[in-house]
Amino acid sequence: MSLDFCKSGVSTLWGSFEIPNVRLATRMMSQFAKRNIAQNVAEIDYWSRKFEQLPMYFLKFHGSTNPDTVLETMRHAVYAYDVKHIVIDNLQFMMSMQAKGIDKYDAQDAAIATFRQFATDENVHITVVAHLRKDQPSADVDINSIFGSAKVTQEADNVVILQRQGNSDSMVRCINVVKNRFDGTLGKVFIEYDRDTMAFTEVPPPRKRKGLKIVKSSSRLSMADRLVAEMEADAASQRAVDADGNEIPSS
Repeated sequence: MSLDFCKSGVSTLWGSFEIPNVRLATRMMSQFAKRNIAQNVAEIDYWSRKFEQLPMYFLKFHGSTNPDTVLETMRHAVYAYDVKHIVIDNLQFMMSMQAKGIDKYDAQDAAIATFRQFATDENVHITVVAHLRKDQPSADVDINSIFGSAKVTQEADNVVILQRQGNSDSMVRCINVVKNRFDGTLGKVFIEYDRDTMAFTEVPPPRKRKGLKIVKSSSRLSMADRLVAEMEADAASQRAVDADGNEIPSS
């Protein structure tokens, strides 16, 4: 989505603390070209020049980084490059080793509060990627499933959860908007990953399997239940029907 915003003219700053910038930019170029450029070596120079024209910038930090240092670099990018959208991916990697034990939650809360204030003061949108807690089934994921304290979701204007649909081999994901301060509209959108273009496209919601009706075997029925079943079968066999299969009322 950040690439889509950038293509529409929104100056974007990417802070990838988990994935090296080279890998991230290569993936984005393939998405931009709508093909795997690693398999089209002759086109790399062409798409590199096209990609350079986008207002896309990258932080050079990787792994554990002091939030104050990140904040100063963000401030410079806003003034120097008129950045309007900042991506922090992800919060856990950035905050790792910044504090230990229970103090890490306080440090994370302080970083979130700082980013919230920065977004308000500079009139920019900050997308913070945070992991989900792993102590509950995926079917029960909601706004309370974000790792850390509640401040992560309390300070956010929007909370969007990305979930895998189906088994581990499924390419379908669900974008679930669970908080929206703008107008309160919530809902889900389903997308599918295309390995050739390395991009997602919207797809219809997957069909839900109908519940199966479990019928007891006649051998397990009680004597009374079997008598009732036989009486119903006899009554059904005695009903007369016409050529179209409609029941003829008895006189």
